[in-house]
Amino acid sequence: MNKLEDLLNNFWNTHKSNAGVAYVYTHKLSLAWLLCVVVAVVLGVVYQGKVAMFQGIAEASETIISAPAATEIVKIHVVSGQEVQPGDTIIELNRPDLEMRLAELNRELDAIEGRSSLGTAEIDQKVAQIKADAASRSSSLRFEINRLETEYKKNKEISSKLKSLSSSKSSSDGNDAMAMQIKSLKNELALVQKSANEQIALLRGSGRLQKSAGKSEAETLRKELEALQKEKEELTVVSKDNWVVGDVNVRDGEKVSSFTPVVTLTRKSPTLVRGYINERVYQRMNLGEAVKVTTLSGTGKAVVGEVVGLSSRIVPFPTRMWKMPEMPIYGREVTIKIPEENPFLLGEMVSIAETSVKNLKKNQKNKSK
Repeated sequence: MNKLEDLLNNFWNTHKSNAGVAYVYTHKLSLAWLLCVVVAVVLGVVYQGKVAMFQGIAEASETIISAPAATEIVKIHVVSGQEVQPGDTIIELNRPDLEMRLAELNRELDAIEGRSSLGTAEIDQKVAQIKADAASRSSSLRFEINRLETEYKKNKEISSKLKSLSSSKSSSDGNDAMAMQIKSLKNELALVQKSANEQIALLRGSGRLQKSAGKSEAETLRKELEALQKEKEELTVVSKDNWVVGDVNVRDGEKVSSFTPVVTLTRKSPTLVRGYINERVYQRMNLGEAVKVTTLSGTGKAVVGEVVGLSSRIVPFPTRMWKMPEMPIYGREVTIKIPEENPFLLGEMVSIAETSVKNLKKNQKNKSK
């Protein structure tokens, strides 16, 4: 420090006659502040519009296979790291409770159909009995009516021949009584037929109601049976897309509880990037914004990504991003969707920068030239 002061004093003594140097030395504090302001302005101009750069980790979307109820593992057809194609069988499961319920539903449906058939047969039997009784009674009444009508006709013929007895009231009264009896029997015959028809109609109506109720109950059971059959089919899990088997958490013959992860499937290449932006500049990111994703070294082809998620709170960065082992870094988590065709490895750290899709495509075009 003393040497620095001596050098400054020597410089001052040597150049004190210089007016410019004297002015600078006299106003050195003011000039220092002015120089700071100029530097700040220059830095602001230079770095104005510079993009925010941060790091992230390439990840892939996953799907977890589990069952909504207690399940028995019948057979596992895959191993960790295996690639599966659409249509490949992944795992076969079994649910004893599902098998029991299916058997119960089938028994109930058979019972309903049996009751419906039995009810129809009983009604048909009763209807036949009513018809037989009505026919027997009607036959007796018709026979009696025919007998009386024949006798009534003979009496009238005899009365017409005995003109001398035309004034006699006894014959007339007898014929009138017989006519009344014939009329009464005819009324009774009509009543028998009407009563039989009404009883048959009631029986048929009750049969239709019973059949309708049974049909409604059977329809409800069939819908449940159909849903359970679909659940049973889903116990044989078949891949519907291209996947890579991540974790296999069970073994053949093992029993697992409901919603226990059985097999984890992941994409072969990363499909998203989990970025972490410093909390001092986290407001620079917006949903739908385009970003440029490259390897951490900056080499290789850049990929256009889209910001699809922003955390609503400050979170700690992953440990591997800490600059010092015991000094956590905090910021905002940013989820970026990237195309499946990309050069990144699962779990690879990447560099992310703000950009516009237009500029990125222009740069890529220039590089290709």
